Amino acid sequence: MMKLTEKYLHRFWQTSRYFSRPLALTDEKKVDIIRRGRYNSDSGPDFRDATIRVDAKLMQGDVEIHLDARDWFQHGHDRDPAYNAVILHVALDSVPPPAAITRENGSSVLQLIVPATEVGATMTPKLQGTARLPFADCPLHLQPVDKIVATVQKGGLLRFQQKVDRFQEQLESKSWDQLLYQGICEALGYSKNRKPFRKLAEIIPIDVLFSELREVRETDPEMLVSAMLFGAAGLLQAAEAPGVPDADIAGFLEPRQALWHELRYPLQITPMQRAEWQFFRLRPQNFPTRRIAAVAKLVLKFYRLGMIETLLARLDSREQKDALIIRELHDAFAVPADDFWQYYYDFRSRAMTGQATKLGHLVGDRRAHDLVLNVVLPILMLFARETGNAYLQNRILEIYSSYPKLQENVVTRKMRQQLFPQGRLAKSEVAGARFQQGLLHLSKNFCQPLFCDSCLRISLLSGR
Repeated sequence: MMKLTEKYLHRFWQTSRYFSRPLALTDEKKVDIIRRGRYNSDSGPDFRDATIRVDAKLMQGDVEIHLDARDWFQHGHDRDPAYNAVILHVALDSVPPPAAITRENGSSVLQLIVPATEVGATMTPKLQGTARLPFADCPLHLQPVDKIVATVQKGGLLRFQQKVDRFQEQLESKSWDQLLYQGICEALGYSKNRKPFRKLAEIIPIDVLFSELREVRETDPEMLVSAMLFGAAGLLQAAEAPGVPDADIAGFLEPRQALWHELRYPLQITPMQRAEWQFFRLRPQNFPTRRIAAVAKLVLKFYRLGMIETLLARLDSREQKDALIIRELHDAFAVPADDFWQYYYDFRSRAMTGQATKLGHLVGDRRAHDLVLNVVLPILMLFARETGNAYLQNRILEIYSSYPKLQENVVTRKMRQQLFPQGRLAKSEVAGARFQQGLLHLSKNFCQPLFCDSCLRISLLSGR
């Protein structure tokens, strides 16, 4: 028998019908696995946001999986606050499990012990050697092609509407420009720096930046904005740590440090701490220092008319084709790197040399399209909805529906293979971003046990 790995046990958890029935926990209570959660590729528990039912009580939280039940303690999870949201510990029966599993906060965790024979019976050389997860049974892929396409396209619309609704929840205490600015900041933070970027946008709002830019002063506008943003982020102070920066870093920092010293107290800004920003396991191109530099340059693009007015002006023409508007929106958020940011990614790092080592744009093509699709269009749709502009609502929906597809990821590729295993669909029919968004929506919300019937009914919902 081939060696059983924890990676394969993760696959078994995600796909096996074994967990589709009531099972006995180590304390003899019965558990129903309602939602198995989403795989966590970062540090922390193996699966996030699972839902289980124990004695008619629903519980939501994380799931940790081990080959050996004793690994909970051997890996130090009982001392790690990151595991305090774990509601279920799953392990094999190859060794007697500990009598109790406890979290760092002292509370206990339910344990589910799985017979190793159940897992071993599913192992084949093909599955053991492939990194792709086996597909769960999918009733949708058995439907006619036009039904599948309609379902995915409707999923794309539902995902777009969810984004609009999320921004509406944030609108009450914000201006339209602040809503856009904060949404862009959070998106540039990716998953690791989303929260600190949100905090930065709150500490130094867009109206404060615009107000300072509109003052008559001799200071270079880009230097002014970057000084305020880096200062509020707590990253200019970090550069004062021991160690002598090279001439280029010093040339960038010193005038901005002087500006920040002048502005900090009149503006009553309490800066963040460098420790709030995540640099670990990030590609240098995505370091928060480079993303803050990108925000500074984006602010300069919009301060004369404001963000919402500038973007609405691009949609004003009734004769412009969708492709041209998409290109203009993309260009508004693509940010090339200047000489400094071509070679630097942090104020503590030496410059890289040689043309081949350039870091590239601060906001490249892919990220610019992501910003437009996931932040700009939903907020513009919200504006159109709140102002009762039916024409603008239809126009934005047309642009969204004709938006070209973005780069594929593991989820969209898996969903295409699952829904069209024999390649029954021409690529031209699924080439748009709305279709990709629909695949993501179905995967996140319906590709779980007990949700298949709801998925099959999506295309029957009203709306385009």
